[in-house]
Amino acid sequence: MQESARGVLLTSTGLVLLMRIRGSLQDVWITPGGRIRPGESPVEAAIREIREETGLQAPTVEREIWTRHGTYLAGGQRLRERERFFLVPTDEFQPTTSAMEPEELSRYREYRWWSIAELARSRELFVPRRLAELLQDLQQFGPPASPVESGE
Repeated sequence: MQESARGVLLTSTGLVLLMRIRGSLQDVWITPGGRIRPGESPVEAAIREIREETGLQAPTVEREIWTRHGTYLAGGQRLRERERFFLVPTDEFQPTTSAMEPEELSRYREYRWWSIAELARSRELFVPRRLAELLQDLQQFGPPASPVESGE
């Protein structure tokens, strides 16, 4: 099983930074993040991935808020993964691809700051699929005491 760490970059005004990437079947909007390397903690991986994928140099990674158990296609094989999502409070900034690894860059399409209301109305594909609902709960109730399973 692949282990990944992701950052939920959220502003005080309720905007979340997402990346649109080329998926195996269609484009999908995701939070910045990626694989945890050997010897790396999930928080260290989240910080590294946020720097690589957005250019944000000093992300403040707070508590783990969600987990996701899912699958993805790679090289024609369906692989299992566990993603750990961490809250990263931030101000809105202009993200950059300048530190992305070649594989990441080949899948990257665009960045966008989304409001929770825009997510709830959108017909785009988000991972996790209930991202708008999870963000609404986060905004209304604050971070959960222990990570919430986000679903597929």
